[in-house]
Amino acid sequence: MKTISSWILLVSAGATLATPVPTLASGLTIVTHGFNADMIWVNAMADGIARRAGVPGADVARINLVVTQSGSSLVVTPSPISVPPDPAFTTGEFVVGLDWTAIDSFARGQPPTDVGDESVATQNVAAAVFNYLQTWNYGGKSILAQPVHLIGHSRGGALVASLARSMGESGIYTDQLTTLDPAPVALFGDSAAKVVSTVVFADNIWQNVAFPSGSSLAGAFNQQMGNLGSGNHSLIHTWYYGTIDPAATGDGDCTSCISPAWYTSDVDAHARAQSGFWYSRIAGGDRTGTQAAAGLLSTFGGTAVIGTGGRTSITIPQPAWPNLFDPRTEKAGIVSGESNATNFMYQSSGASVQVSVFASDDRNPAHGGILLGTASLNAAALPAAAMVSWTATPAPRPAPYNVFLAITSSNGKTRYVFDTRQIVVSAPPCPADLSHDGYVDDSDFVIFASAYEILDCADPGMPAGCPADLNHDSAVDDADFVLFAQAYSDLICP
Repeated sequence: MKTISSWILLVSAGATLATPVPTLASGLTIVTHGFNADMIWVNAMADGIARRAGVPGADVARINLVVTQSGSSLVVTPSPISVPPDPAFTTGEFVVGLDWTAIDSFARGQPPTDVGDESVATQNVAAAVFNYLQTWNYGGKSILAQPVHLIGHSRGGALVASLARSMGESGIYTDQLTTLDPAPVALFGDSAAKVVSTVVFADNIWQNVAFPSGSSLAGAFNQQMGNLGSGNHSLIHTWYYGTIDPAATGDGDCTSCISPAWYTSDVDAHARAQSGFWYSRIAGGDRTGTQAAAGLLSTFGGTAVIGTGGRTSITIPQPAWPNLFDPRTEKAGIVSGESNATNFMYQSSGASVQVSVFASDDRNPAHGGILLGTASLNAAALPAAAMVSWTATPAPRPAPYNVFLAITSSNGKTRYVFDTRQIVVSAPPCPADLSHDGYVDDSDFVIFASAYEILDCADPGMPAGCPADLNHDSAVDDADFVLFAQAYSDLICP
């Protein structure tokens, strides 16, 4: 890994915060069911999301988490379905089906005895899942280090809302919370479904035509559906599946139950392919439209507020996780040595952080990358804007580089986020012009001589990209000197 020392950090105090755009790589999506359910549609939905992200088992990990009760404790057990080998895991994307069917209703096959004793309250299931997620690592990195999308139907809507709260109380912002006709059951002690202040974007699809019915949620992009058909409550998750796969006619629970008419009469102004799942990080839809902005925190340019009439404010005790949002590298194409900059937003409650920018071959942060710049930032209770400018670059090549950022707090917690924009680094038209002034002269000779002394391009002391390696053989040696000498003799770049 090469370290680039020539970077400049600029923190834009008081600057207008950029509207976050979805990140197309490296994340965690969790889908779950509600009361007295099975996993048929959950597995179908999780599989569909995994296919949108890549090829399950080839470059996307597809896993179920199963929650059961043992005595007074809840046990979470992973059930790998389709997990790629590490070298092939190029997306860093995890899609999880959350199976709590063993405790989602009255005891299976038995009449209720003491009402409320058979099922577990959704907030307790959420707490057990969050405790497990905190122990789940891959490649030496926490599963919670990436952007998270939570999707839940019926009681599962209350569950994922509680999971977002548990994450927020540890400092982890949820990138998206999707509730599908959320219906907590007071009989079982479920907490109400609420959108908390640490959710970046919340969308809520609900109906009150049939029992059980959901409800509108303060601080979310609320889409109230009409009568979709028999089993209206369950058809809400079917409607959502139809936006994951716009060509689908069923969602696992049925084969011919998705009606195209649903998507011409719903409250979303967009067509089927630009509704529902379109707003996710994976699909990359625009969250800032007139309607969707209601579910986007005002900090990020939306209209959702915290407090009266809006999101539920939560307290973040210390130590807490830090967060990164919306990285935007300014230039998609640069010449080796040309300056560039990566803008982003960050948040860290009560602790300073270190932010590093990397260029990488794939989209899995566990595979590392070329360090472009590192800087220390002060604590920021609310998301704040910052920018890293860098003048040195990775080696020129036709294939683009991905750009990702890592933020690490003083307590050692690290989170990652990828830029949606890749960068292409090209060789300069005059490669021996190492100082980029249009001439190959003594200033370039000084730079070349220094690299010649180091020799090995992999040496940490070599400038990033090893620009003096004119023949690209990973060493600055006599062969490069011959090329440099000819350019030095010509003096003026072509």
